[in-house]
Amino acid sequence: MYSEKPSGSGRMTGKTNTVAQRWRELSGENKWEGLLDPLDSDLRQYLTHYGEMAQATYDAFNSEQASNYAGSSRYARRNLFPKVGLGRFKPFLKYEVVRYFYATSQISLPEAFILTSFSKEAWCKESNWMGYIAVATDEGKAVLGRRDIVIAWRGTIQVSEWFKDFEFPLVSASGVFGDGKDPKVHHGWLSLYTSADPGSSFSQDSV
Repeated sequence: MYSEKPSGSGRMTGKTNTVAQRWRELSGENKWEGLLDPLDSDLRQYLTHYGEMAQATYDAFNSEQASNYAGSSRYARRNLFPKVGLGRFKPFLKYEVVRYFYATSQISLPEAFILTSFSKEAWCKESNWMGYIAVATDEGKAVLGRRDIVIAWRGTIQVSEWFKDFEFPLVSASGVFGDGKDPKVHHGWLSLYTSADPGSSFSQDSV
């Protein structure tokens, strides 16, 4: 994780922002010892913050197959957080969305992973919007205690199809993690993560 010391102490809701001072501890530096039972109030805010940023990938995803833009984000980068209900009254949410990323697959996947439009004028037939990269602004750096970089990746999109995840075998991901390591990962997600389509405007390189 890249970090940079805050330029200011950071304050929120009229009190000292202890999250900025404790971010390493809240990120698991000490394996969350003493923070879980009862749940530390700063950790609760911290978890909620990142959970909402992940949820934004689901709230923005266009899953209407009748739409020409099915499989894309409903909103432009500059409007993402306001449109999904984040930004106002969120002391930690001081970020700029700097990049959207897309994925394709070399294997056949259910619509819970890759969704395509029924329209002949669809924006894209081979790729889906998978998430975004956001970087803390100067104000966010002060509130969070470092220059936070978030990579939010969308998961499956239809609850009724989650069971299909288990129909795919676990396969080696040594090509991602390097020689000497052989972790096993979900076949479908590995394909989404590593596939590229040179003819695509969105997935010429793998995620």
